Amino acid sequence: MTVLITGASGFVGSRLAYALVADRGQRVVCLARGSLASAHRRIREAVGAHGALSQEARRRLLCVAGDVTQEWLGMSAADYARLAADVTAVWHCAGDIALAGERERLFRVNTHGTANVLRFAELTAAGCRVVHISTMVVAGGRTDGIVREDDLTDAYGFETHYDASKFEAEQLVRAWAQRTRRPVVVLRPSVVASDAPVLEGAAGHPVAVFGQMIDVVGRAGAPGIPAPAQRAESFRLRLRLRVSPDATFNIVPDEYATQAMLRIGHDFRHEGPGAHTFHIVHGQPTPIRDIIAVIEAHYPILRVECVQDVPDPTPAELFIAQHLTGFFSYCRHRRTYDRTRALAATPGLPEPVAVDAAYLRRALSFEGAPLAVSRTA
Repeated sequence: MTVLITGASGFVGSRLAYALVADRGQRVVCLARGSLASAHRRIREAVGAHGALSQEARRRLLCVAGDVTQEWLGMSAADYARLAADVTAVWHCAGDIALAGERERLFRVNTHGTANVLRFAELTAAGCRVVHISTMVVAGGRTDGIVREDDLTDAYGFETHYDASKFEAEQLVRAWAQRTRRPVVVLRPSVVASDAPVLEGAAGHPVAVFGQMIDVVGRAGAPGIPAPAQRAESFRLRLRLRVSPDATFNIVPDEYATQAMLRIGHDFRHEGPGAHTFHIVHGQPTPIRDIIAVIEAHYPILRVECVQDVPDPTPAELFIAQHLTGFFSYCRHRRTYDRTRALAATPGLPEPVAVDAAYLRRALSFEGAPLAVSRTA
């Protein structure tokens, strides 16, 4: 069996590619941008970061130079047709995750790119499995209530252009599945995170990025923030964040998310045509207050406040806002996610580990003991 996977150098895609080639014994062809040599090097590094590959597995991990935004996926017409005749599954993981990115850029990759992948999939054999990696943010601006696995509406608007682009991509997937009378598996992960150290050069995850920005402020790495030597023991740095104190994040550990997606996308038999949608989420959402508590415990100089607006931002608040605008767009949600279908399709899969204070500290990349406040004025 041959699997074509897009986005195999990304945080989620690389984990899926590794599991498909190492655990499921698949021949995996990774579509990657750039020259074939550079694409092959990036993919080997990204996939190999998740564990050693046997010589046989390395032979089954292949690359093809291409781009989901281009006609024929950036390949020659002959290579495009040859690959379509060969693959038995298509995993579309590629996407632009710039939460505050420009609309045109996000739609070009996330929406138009999905249309191109579906066009390719239409040339494959009828039994070829198509798996589309979506996201929970297709729920848009809905702040509360339960999001069902079949729900897909624009009635609540969208927080960012990223949400809208992924929503439109799912609309394309549903229309394609209905028109072709073929099944498509749609997987909607929440915030996939890892509590393992982020390797240099490897794709990161949103929780680690948030932690890195907080670390810059906590260590006075941004302009206008008092250096440690200038801080008295009683010094506290006020950090107002535009978040709701009652907001929750659904953070799902990467190991659980990967196994759930594999069992649903690769192992489970899906009956009948149409889009079969599954939520890859944690059963217990993480309160924003828990994240703030971990931040304040590690950086005693920080006093984090949840506010609706920051009319006169300090240098530290400006720094955070400039780097995490998209992230904060989701910090007023209290909605929860149904996962009835996902649980039914993954019998025996252990629940994800608890996203407690210890896990959050590691996921935020907070290393070592809490940072002490200088005793000099």
